[in-house]
Amino acid sequence: MPLENVDIQSVLEEALTERDTTLQETVLPEINIGEALPIDDSLDLADKYAEFGVVTVVGSVKDGIIGYKTNSLRTIDSDIEWKKAPVGNWGKAATWTKQELRAIERLGQNLETVKIDNLYANAMATLQYAGYLGHQDIKGQEGLLTGTGIDIVTEAKGIDEMTSEEVVKFIISLYKKAWQKSGYRVKPTHIAMDAGDYMELMAKFDPNSSIVGADMLPVSAMARIRAALKEANDGQDVGLTFVKIPSNYAVGVAGANKTRMVVYVHDPMYVEMRVHMPELLPVRQRDLLTWESGYESAFGGAMWKQPQSAVYADYKKTVAT
Repeated sequence: MPLENVDIQSVLEEALTERDTTLQETVLPEINIGEALPIDDSLDLADKYAEFGVVTVVGSVKDGIIGYKTNSLRTIDSDIEWKKAPVGNWGKAATWTKQELRAIERLGQNLETVKIDNLYANAMATLQYAGYLGHQDIKGQEGLLTGTGIDIVTEAKGIDEMTSEEVVKFIISLYKKAWQKSGYRVKPTHIAMDAGDYMELMAKFDPNSSIVGADMLPVSAMARIRAALKEANDGQDVGLTFVKIPSNYAVGVAGANKTRMVVYVHDPMYVEMRVHMPELLPVRQRDLLTWESGYESAFGGAMWKQPQSAVYADYKKTVAT
């Protein structure tokens, strides 16, 4: 007895739902936007904008004292500029033929998951792209590397051209500048930089060092950076996290021969991304012999709530080897 179309659709829906449950619990190694940005997944698919406030003024600490005769309180008029981050809606589909689905039902074969796996991976990769750069097709959408109102430091040399001494000085000076902007109240927590340049940094050692580590190698530039920050924090680890930006997203942001790095506070009070995570679409019959399903999602890019808390560094692009 031939399979009815309704039976075929049910077979596909059951197989895709089961696979989607697995995918939602899978950590994709190529996706690290959650390390780079605080993620709020409460965005609705119907939202056109994600509203947020940009804070530029903090109240003075030199007033507000009250006494027995105080009958009114000084107010804080924090300067909050309300903005709307444009939301991008995304969706893609894949198709399965009647012959494929017959094999699943009659021969007991499993659904070939590569199509739905690739769709899910593409949806997550698109969220990541928007988080780092803002999607190019969504006018006005900003990313971690393309925010407005953030101070920019320029450097003529590339990470590959710097000596160990120079790269330590470069990173420490950026950290200091970002920390200084808060009056040394709020320490930066993250530095996001190109993954290739991060490896260049990791390969920097002091050739003149008379001290070696347990691995018998000279002291590395990274070890010196962390030691300097620890010393500045009364001997306690500052907990600085280096985020490795993939896919050359940091390259070319500020020009063809420039790469961008950002020092910032990883906290939703300072910067945040709102998303609607990829959601499986219902199966439907496309034509006489094929059925389709897919994913849809939405994303609002990076919302810089306190852009004055971060610093960009635009430096020379590393020469590919």
